[in-house]
Amino acid sequence: MKSCPNCNRTYTDASLNFCLEDGTPLVNAPAPGLDPNATIRYDPRDTKAPPNQVPYKAPPPSYQPMPPVHQPGSSFGQQSSSPLPRAGVPAKKSNLVWWVLGGAVVAGVIVVGVAVMILALASMGSNSNANVNRANTNARTVNRNTNLNANTNASLPTSLTDDFSTAKWGTGKYDFGEIWYADDQYHMRAKEKTYLVMYAPADYKTGNATVRVTARSVEGTPTQSGFGLIVHGERSASNQLEDYALLINVGDEPKYEIIKHKNGVQSAIVPWTKSNIIRNGTNPNQLEVRARGSDLMFYINGQYVDRITDTENFKGGVAGLYTSDVAEVAFDDLEIKR
Repeated sequence: MKSCPNCNRTYTDASLNFCLEDGTPLVNAPAPGLDPNATIRYDPRDTKAPPNQVPYKAPPPSYQPMPPVHQPGSSFGQQSSSPLPRAGVPAKKSNLVWWVLGGAVVAGVIVVGVAVMILALASMGSNSNANVNRANTNARTVNRNTNLNANTNASLPTSLTDDFSTAKWGTGKYDFGEIWYADDQYHMRAKEKTYLVMYAPADYKTGNATVRVTARSVEGTPTQSGFGLIVHGERSASNQLEDYALLINVGDEPKYEIIKHKNGVQSAIVPWTKSNIIRNGTNPNQLEVRARGSDLMFYINGQYVDRITDTENFKGGVAGLYTSDVAEVAFDDLEIKR
């Protein structure tokens, strides 16, 4: 039996070491009938504890963050300013370890950054070489195109004019109308509801050239499909018309149209468009086409009106003239410049 020397409570549980009421270490209570003042024989050589006494075991230190239980004159439960490590938990490592780990991380970041920089520089170098190669390729392409154009146009005159004072174009009566020279002009008249086309001689090439001609309606009568200037005209393998043309109509509401002949079939690329640039009645109008590679730009009386792309690659053809219906049309001062 054990008792508390402070509150005199007794406990029969031998495993208890502290009072459950106030935490005071328990002591063995004298057995009933025994004289507490009797002498007890104790051999100092005996390593065992004296009879009826249990060796005192200090309570395990507490490291939980709970308020201490404090009794006057006792340190039980008081938190230590430098608590010992828990059993089974390794002691806290020195700050040197963290410095070493931090240094390793920084070194790793530096190595990765250097690797990324090297890869980026290598990629830039590769792109630079690729761009240089492309530039060289483009330069070769430009040179090749320049040589092709130079060779193609080498045999052609840089400038050609025809005031129609000398008969060089075809004349006569044809299935679709008639053509003749008069007053140093080239006259054309188509049959009703048809159109009439005449191509120039073979040396009137229009590739990469500016082509101009003056055209007028002799009676001031508008034509059904207009009249105008042809560029890149040539015959197909089946002897059909293939070309582009800028046409005008000089009626009460002047307008222009850009057409294409392909295998003899006429189609509108730019449909009839009203324009106050066009002079109506018998007034002459200058029609102009500027061919630059596959680009065709159209002008009327010196003013730009439209442009198209030569998707058919007709640029090896010649100049030509076009009229429609029964109205008489006269052409003059044809010019081709490169």
